[in-house]
Amino acid sequence: MSESVERLIALGGRLLIERSTCLIALIDARGRVIAANPRLRQLLGPPPGEQGFAALLDLSSRPRFLTQVQQALAEGRAGPTTLNVIDGPTAIPQSYRCHMDAAADSQVALLAEPIAPLDQHGAEEYMRVTSELSTTTRSLQKTGHELTQKQRMLEEAMAKIERIANVDELTQLPNRRSILLRLAEEVERAERYGSAISILMIDIDHFKQVNDRYGHPAGDEVLRDCAELLRCSIRTTDHIGRYGGEEFLCLLPMTAEASALVLAERLCREVERAPFAAEATALTMTISIGVAELGIKRDTIGQLLSHADSALYLAKERGRNRAAPWRP
Repeated sequence: MSESVERLIALGGRLLIERSTCLIALIDARGRVIAANPRLRQLLGPPPGEQGFAALLDLSSRPRFLTQVQQALAEGRAGPTTLNVIDGPTAIPQSYRCHMDAAADSQVALLAEPIAPLDQHGAEEYMRVTSELSTTTRSLQKTGHELTQKQRMLEEAMAKIERIANVDELTQLPNRRSILLRLAEEVERAERYGSAISILMIDIDHFKQVNDRYGHPAGDEVLRDCAELLRCSIRTTDHIGRYGGEEFLCLLPMTAEASALVLAERLCREVERAPFAAEATALTMTISIGVAELGIKRDTIGQLLSHADSALYLAKERGRNRAAPWRP
């Protein structure tokens, strides 16, 4: 071949590459552009080496592009594969038929030929589908947000219902249902391990007189103050709840009668010393307490409660403001 023919071929090849509407590039194994023809440089923006070819593709084309690169490196050639190139954030994708050939130093020569662009109808259809997809996505996101909010509201409502079911509204102590459930658990544990458990039945002395003389709001305030005092005075291992009216039930796990009686007498002294008030009038309040220890394999929960109740009446008969143990 003559020198003039070789020069013509080289010149013609250069002109084809520079003026072609195809995308022509030399890329590395990760798809980064090493060299590009003017058309591709126009899409990439300067300098081409700082951007991968995949950045020009829509999301559906990127996996195909990377697979094609690896296939070309492994087999020497890959394609043709259709890739959709996006020229700007709002542009309609342009489809290209892409061919790849392996080059030296783990590089790949890429030639992407433009496929006939969408006609007006196709472009309008593409925009319509894209708009519907965007609207559907936003709707799903809004629905997901609303479901999350409703789930949170439901959880808050369930927590409120649970609290209403287990907490006495006036004193904020466990209510009768809740404290009796706790008693059943503690009795079962005591019977399983052979440990002691005692209970205190506590009643506010002459509470009816407070209601009759100062009114029920004042009586409620005395109940709240007394409940808080008792709650703060028992041990961290103990449990106390409002049993009904002006009565409280206190559970003393792993506690025999003698120790329970000591605690009960201390509670009597603390309530007697505490300041109470009704309509700005200072009051001295006292409590009476019945003490009962569970007889393992002898007492049911009902019998244990009955024993504590009997002991409470005994404390009342002895003059109130005192604790009394149950005796058969």
